[in-house]
Amino acid sequence: MTVASTPLLAVRGLVKRLPGVMALPGLDFEVRAGEVRCPLGQNGAGKATLIKVLSGAHRPDEGEIRWQGEIAEFGTPTAAMRSGVAVMYQERDLVAGLSVADNVFRGHELSTTGFARRSEARRRTRALLDRLGHPDIPPDRDVGRFSVAHQQVVGMARALSPDGQLLIMDEPSAVLDADEVRALFGVIRELTAQGVAVVYISHRMAEIREIGDRVPGRALENVFPPRVPEAPEVLVVRGLAEGDRFSGVNLTVRRGEVIGLAGLAGAGRSEILETVHGARKPTDGTVEIDSEQLRRRSVGTLLTRCRPRSTRRSVLVADGPARVG
Repeated sequence: MTVASTPLLAVRGLVKRLPGVMALPGLDFEVRAGEVRCPLGQNGAGKATLIKVLSGAHRPDEGEIRWQGEIAEFGTPTAAMRSGVAVMYQERDLVAGLSVADNVFRGHELSTTGFARRSEARRRTRALLDRLGHPDIPPDRDVGRFSVAHQQVVGMARALSPDGQLLIMDEPSAVLDADEVRALFGVIRELTAQGVAVVYISHRMAEIREIGDRVPGRALENVFPPRVPEAPEVLVVRGLAEGDRFSGVNLTVRRGEVIGLAGLAGAGRSEILETVHGARKPTDGTVEIDSEQLRRRSVGTLLTRCRPRSTRRSVLVADGPARVG
């Protein structure tokens, strides 16, 4: 694969402020034609905001965007699309009941003096699908009848239909199995061989190592605050049991710590937290908050004990926060 030396897209000092947060604090970022670029960062690092700025959904507060070497202002998603920037979001925007061709050109339909050019739309869709290595997808077929992997290909054709030169893919493999991911990577390699630039965003590190040409991201050693030595214990769980769901659970949480429970679905993680929280009644064991054992336990008891003199809690129990939003 040949990667152009001059950036197709270059961002310098990009700043975007959202209510109560600095979403992008002076970002530098670039991608070249024929390259797969994989931005890294934990949740809240600004990846979604970067997508919205590059796609024209957000205007930057400071900084500069250069497209093909020239200063660019993508004021709207339509303007960005017409320039050649296309986005495939994690939530597919295809409409079941419409044909593949109708979905590919939905929102920017081909027409002359108000009359739809359906045959031209089918012809261009056929050319796009051939380009993506999928001549097996008929342009006239209802898109809802295809597999998720084939719908992903139709989504790429839709993104590339306005002559896309930069394709931003947000978690494209989230609902794909291993074989479908391999097929997706094959399509991406076909695109980059044709000079299309790809920004690939994923939480799956193995995928990033396989498909990415460059992987910008900050060092991970400064993500979490330094540990506080010998911090006082705020939560101590000893020998906690709840029927035949779990038993013998011992847990200590010190002030300032984040403790995670790992295990497969059904291993009892949620039940343990619910029992600590007071939503379930234990059959054995004790729970202490700030060295005081909770004897009559309920959710209300724990909440009251965790904020004895103020609204600041000593312990926060969160079950599966990453599944929200």
